[in-house]
Amino acid sequence: MLYIGFSDYSHKILAKVFCNKYKHCAPIIVNKDSIEIYQFVHINKMVKIDIRKKDLQTLEKHGWKLVKVAIDIKQTQRKHYLTCVQFTKAVCGIKNIRIQTPLALFRYLMTK
Repeated sequence: MLYIGFSDYSHKILAKVFCNKYKHCAPIIVNKDSIEIYQFVHINKMVKIDIRKKDLQTLEKHGWKLVKVAIDIKQTQRKHYLTCVQFTKAVCGIKNIRIQTPLALFRYLMTK
């Protein structure tokens, strides 16, 4: 199962300037025995974070919006992503070039 988490806070200056409501997004993969968040840290660096189900509720309390996605998880071949949105789109297999901000990705997922 795949969730996309959207946060209204980011420490990155460009995200604060260009992004409206949501400033960051991250794919959350839920397996039978584990939950993994793939956090985009900076260019060429994605970190896998193992969490518990209780941690998802904590994220929601701290302003994260979780959207359940009915898309198959894609294996990303490319390693060079400039933004968290590009990385999340690659995991979901979305090739729409108009999606450049977390809010645009959120709106796209809500219409699907």
